Amino acid sequence: MSAPKIIGAVLLSLILFISLCVFGVALSVKTTALNVSYVQSLVDDIPLTEILEEAQKQENTADSEQLEIIQGLVEDNEADIKQQITIFIAEIYDYLNSKSDSINLNQLIQDIFLDDEFIATMVENADLKPALEEFVEGVIADAGVPKGLAYEEYLDDIAADIEVWVKEQSDDIIPPIIDYYLGNSDTLDVTVSIEGLNDALKDNLKQSFLSSPPQEFQGLTQTELGQMFNTLFEQASADIPSSITIDEEFFDSGNGESMVIDLSEYEQALHETRDGIRIFNIAFILLIVLILLLVAGIILIHRSLKWSALNLGVVSFVYGAGLMVFYLSSIWIIRNAVAQQEIAINPVIRDWLAQMSVGALFPLLILFIVFIIIGIALLATYFIYSRRQPLDTAPVYSDEVEYRADDINKPFE
Repeated sequence: MSAPKIIGAVLLSLILFISLCVFGVALSVKTTALNVSYVQSLVDDIPLTEILEEAQKQENTADSEQLEIIQGLVEDNEADIKQQITIFIAEIYDYLNSKSDSINLNQLIQDIFLDDEFIATMVENADLKPALEEFVEGVIADAGVPKGLAYEEYLDDIAADIEVWVKEQSDDIIPPIIDYYLGNSDTLDVTVSIEGLNDALKDNLKQSFLSSPPQEFQGLTQTELGQMFNTLFEQASADIPSSITIDEEFFDSGNGESMVIDLSEYEQALHETRDGIRIFNIAFILLIVLILLLVAGIILIHRSLKWSALNLGVVSFVYGAGLMVFYLSSIWIIRNAVAQQEIAINPVIRDWLAQMSVGALFPLLILFIVFIIIGIALLATYFIYSRRQPLDTAPVYSDEVEYRADDINKPFE
């Protein structure tokens, strides 16, 4: 083969190898990050309950009650929460993949996560007693109960009574808050009566007062104790309002900035991502076409099955072997980082991220196996043809060879 053909074959082989490397990365992205089924499977595999349990171990005791509520809520509704998340992801990917023309994140969040039935189920299953016990204890301390009153054993009963009241009020409180928080309403003004809170406090504290009165009131009859408690409670609860109002100030941060979420910039980011994905898909198709053209070019340069098989076999095998080294090295790095705890986060999240990272490399595993097999098959083809005399070099009909008359006229044996 002439020098120009050799140079051409080498250049095409180099470009083909680089194109295959780009193809491997693009295929991995397309089958993972841009694949809605893959992303939804990641959500299904997230160990939400275990993550919250580990977070509770690491959290400050001051936030333990709130975290306990969230943990109980997730534990009782984990399947429903994941289902809603997967539905949300499917809607997002439909827009990113141009299956839908527009997207309204406010409406989408409200329809999926803040649906009345879904919220009602979440609230009904929520265990609010830990946070309510802390709240009640703070109210009692601020009110100034008589010294020596053993009310702690009644906190659970008070919280249980208030929990029913809170859940009843949620039907009237949550919808307008959601509308304001998502920007669907410009104003927020919800008034909630807290007479139920006062009644629960009075009934349970009175029971505690009568059953175990403070030292200074011992010796009084039950009637006298009841009258004394009513007087003390009326004085202590004088500053407790009969209702509370939730308005716009509830969503204002300490520096005066509103905490109402504005999703317009996220919608713009999704629009830009959609355009990027469209360009990516076009480039991916063009890359495949380029690879096919490079393969055809190498075959046309050689015009020989044997040498084409050798050239393409070497490129395929080297590419597959390189992918194998990259894949195994990546697995080792990920597992080594997890083993040495170099990722300073929740260990459950760290393990999940490690598992997710290994799963994201799975397309490369398939790819390097396929190309190694293709490379071996093409190299085997080359060696098989090398054992046979090529037809284009046989001297049977060559004009440069002199044949004897006896040989020409000799019949075939």
